[in-house]
Amino acid sequence: MKKPNYISPGHFSTSFSDGVLRSKDFNDIYFSADNGVNESNHVYIEGNNLSQRLLNSQHFTISELGFGSGLNFLLTWKLFNKVNSGKRYLDYISIEGFPLNKSLIRKVHSKFPELSKYSNQLLNSLPPLWSGIHRIHLNDDKIRLTLIYEEVFEALKKSNFQSDAWFLDGFNPKTNKEMWDTKVLSEVFRLTKPSGTFSTFSSAGHVRRDLEKVGFNVKKIDGFGFKKEMTIGKKCGEKKSNISHMNCLVIGGGIAGASIAYSLKTRGVHPCIIEKENGFACGASGNLAAVQYPRLSTVNTPAGRLSLSCYRYSRNLARQLGVALEDKSIILGLPEREKIKQNKLLSQGWPEDLIRKLKEEDELEITNSKIGIDGIVHDFGGTIRPIEFVHKLISENVERILGNEIIEIIRSNNGWSVKLSNKDIIHTDILILACSEGLRKLKQTSIFNLQYTQGQITYLENKKLKNIPKANFSFSGYVTPPVENKITIGATFEKNTNKRDFISEEANQTNLNNIPDAISKRLFGSKKINLNNLDGRVSMRVSTFDRMPMMGQIDENLYILSALGARGMIMAPLLGDALASIILGQPSGLDQEVVKACDPNRVERSFLV
Repeated sequence: MKKPNYISPGHFSTSFSDGVLRSKDFNDIYFSADNGVNESNHVYIEGNNLSQRLLNSQHFTISELGFGSGLNFLLTWKLFNKVNSGKRYLDYISIEGFPLNKSLIRKVHSKFPELSKYSNQLLNSLPPLWSGIHRIHLNDDKIRLTLIYEEVFEALKKSNFQSDAWFLDGFNPKTNKEMWDTKVLSEVFRLTKPSGTFSTFSSAGHVRRDLEKVGFNVKKIDGFGFKKEMTIGKKCGEKKSNISHMNCLVIGGGIAGASIAYSLKTRGVHPCIIEKENGFACGASGNLAAVQYPRLSTVNTPAGRLSLSCYRYSRNLARQLGVALEDKSIILGLPEREKIKQNKLLSQGWPEDLIRKLKEEDELEITNSKIGIDGIVHDFGGTIRPIEFVHKLISENVERILGNEIIEIIRSNNGWSVKLSNKDIIHTDILILACSEGLRKLKQTSIFNLQYTQGQITYLENKKLKNIPKANFSFSGYVTPPVENKITIGATFEKNTNKRDFISEEANQTNLNNIPDAISKRLFGSKKINLNNLDGRVSMRVSTFDRMPMMGQIDENLYILSALGARGMIMAPLLGDALASIILGQPSGLDQEVVKACDPNRVERSFLV
């Protein structure tokens, strides 16, 4: 048995014969050999009275210990659709330290043809077998499945959601003692809403006593099949009502604002976006191309976990929306410190479909020849079209106010008032700042000690190249495959400079000079690049001194998603989804260490008098 860690999930031996899936290590079955569907319905669906409770809830959260084959989730999904009128939402959070591979899950699901409608969608959406939190949207965004591939106690203690119902679905307490440890059950109780419930197939006396010890009211009821008894329970208290209606105003029409608007919209909230320009994606989100790859860490850190979760989420969303090129992301081992880090990562045993060593065939995708430079490859990564990404996230029926700057924001009795450059004043319940440069013009955010860095990218037409790259590759800069018959070369980092709107020949020269000589010669051959005629874009980035984004609440009903630096196309989609959940009091899909690391109130402030 291989136990889970931050580098890869756990793994144990299984067998599947005569319709029975068994764990060899725990010597236990995943579901009843007689009728797995009826067993799951009896123990978990009926045990938590879900038919009635889902019908009466606008938003409901179910949590599970042990995703297994996903059978419980499929049955919950089927029930949810049966009772849902189209205005209800479900969060389903499942912690699984030993996830099964997709081919085995497919074999198991073939035994339940009545669930094929749901099974096929789930199988198409399952994440790679990478450690961490995986956020998946299903059922026209009415269901958010959060899979946490991590050791159960570690996952629970870093969590901060509140669940309406629990499926305690670990293997037999005699063989899987860790899953039923009191410290695990204490975390389950902490993460349960008042009036929340649990159910489990187990009727073991020590399990019932431990559940009572941590705070649940516990009782035995009839079990399923040959199992005479099972256990259910409840946490005392009254459930608070869900927030149902609110006005949300989003400031900023780049990738951050678009991601928040998209995520609010999928939750039934209709935001309004204010953008100072006359269109969306006019700032740093307006480049022809951008690259997506993770920044993995050699030790377990909130920054590393966030990067990996954001990477998988943003790549899936870009593909789903049709804005991703079919390439890969190559990171060259330059400079030397990058090579040292890459060698350490390669030696740690990360999944190969996440990170692998650069091969000769990968080199050919850069310049159609060998380059003689070491590096790593992210096959799941690739190039995207940012402008199209932003526009597809913002649906046509999202309200918008374009061509107006924010002059001032003022707290009002029921939220915030926003003064615009055209003298209009807009009132809103919730105000979300998703701008970058504009932060220093507002009283509430100008006090944050942030770094503003200007960056220029360079465009080169295909006809100016001897060899056209088929994959994006990064060094101290990056080069992308062509979009609209132009490759993108980026990007400068110009600190403490006056803002400029023109394309600088010097900055273009810097971008070209950053390309390693061995690659530059093969890309351009003997062609001389005329700097006078080069196209490009210049925009301003904002970042914090610890390089973590700002995501969360600044003040009552005032939120922010900003300081994404050069990583907006990776970070914004998942962080926008998380912020929408936080605003609505729903599970964020992030562990609380990550949320704390992104808290805007951690950033040093310069109070002016």
